[in-house]
Amino acid sequence: MEFRQLQSLIAIHRAGSFAQAAENLGYAQPTLTAHIQALERELNVKLFDRLGHRIRLTRDGERFIGYAERILKLSDEAVASVGEKATGGKIIIGVSETFSVLRLPALLRKFRSKHPDIAIELKFGDLARFYEDLKNNVIDLAVILVAKVPYASLVAEILYPEPLALIAAIDHPLGGQSKLKPSDFAGETFIVTREGCAYRDFLENIFKDRAINPQAFMQVKNIEAIKQFTISGLGVALLPKVYVEKEIEQNLLTELSWGGPAFGMFTEVVYHKDKWLTTPLLSFLEMLHSD
Repeated sequence: MEFRQLQSLIAIHRAGSFAQAAENLGYAQPTLTAHIQALERELNVKLFDRLGHRIRLTRDGERFIGYAERILKLSDEAVASVGEKATGGKIIIGVSETFSVLRLPALLRKFRSKHPDIAIELKFGDLARFYEDLKNNVIDLAVILVAKVPYASLVAEILYPEPLALIAAIDHPLGGQSKLKPSDFAGETFIVTREGCAYRDFLENIFKDRAINPQAFMQVKNIEAIKQFTISGLGVALLPKVYVEKEIEQNLLTELSWGGPAFGMFTEVVYHKDKWLTTPLLSFLEMLHSD
């Protein structure tokens, strides 16, 4: 079994035809055919069925291609782990907005001082996006705000609890009340960020489970916009407390007294259980835990 045979198998599956795969790889089509035939002889199975003008993996092919992808992935990681020592390298990190703005800059400065030859690429998103990227080895690890990581294929390590604050304009009528229940917010507008955000999901699930219908969920682009909309009295919001401490101290926002279910949010680092942790990745993980 040769790597080029596995590469040909994957390319044909993705392209949907031998001709297109050959063009993508820069091979002559008979070369790809020879690769697949040799692989089928070695495995003693048929890997593709021809259905009209398209080809599809057989059931044996469907079972085998996952192993082929993992073999090539491990090969790439093995080469990268050796090359980093001599020529540098790159790690790709998925980060949530909260972590990237408040805590990431100092961490990157610390990492760069220890590993000046390692480039860092950042991708922004939520857990659902990062799950796909980790599964497909698009990113190396992710740092996210979440209550629970529901994917068995991911390793999740808690870095620290992340307190949340339910906030409103300083003159909001609920500001003087204590232990507010979810039902107290039935007539409120909530200023929220994108779908998939952990604390937005928390609010929506709380209200859905209790059949409570807030007046509206007003989605804005980012956390800074949420703060400004809330200060202006356009609604209430739920944000990581670290993000609004200054505004609360300056009496620009008030923190409402929440008497509902505990928020239970944590900043966590997650990576795929099969991920090869290179020396720079291990160093980055160590810095995360010591930060």
